[in-house]
Amino acid sequence: MHLTPVDDLNVLGILVAALAHFALGAAWYSPPLFLKPWAAALGIQMDGSGPNIAVPLAVNAVEIVVTTAVVATVYLWGGGDGPLDGIVAGLLIGAGIVAMENLNRPMYERSPWVIYWINSGFAVSGFALSGLVYALIA
Repeated sequence: MHLTPVDDLNVLGILVAALAHFALGAAWYSPPLFLKPWAAALGIQMDGSGPNIAVPLAVNAVEIVVTTAVVATVYLWGGGDGPLDGIVAGLLIGAGIVAMENLNRPMYERSPWVIYWINSGFAVSGFALSGLVYALIA
């Protein structure tokens, strides 16, 4: 197997794609979409009395940059050539790895299935978006 050097990655593409992924997360976990069923399934009160979310958001931002770099690497190593290849690279990670691994939560931990569907839906959508945006810029 021959792996293309990762120094061929487009840093601007990674950062813009990560920003798109993060923005999708802000929309996905907003009141008009999935915040209310997500919070209800976890028993979280959304009255503003919870802990400060600055640190989790910062960690999430770093995590999204790292995982976007992984999507970009899969795109590069797969010989990516355009937006469809970017989406496929994202789907391989989002659906093929993250959503499959997330199945352990409801199966073994008995977490609510709604949490699986909301979180895995975001992972699949977010990684596909990351791949698309990266491919458009790279």
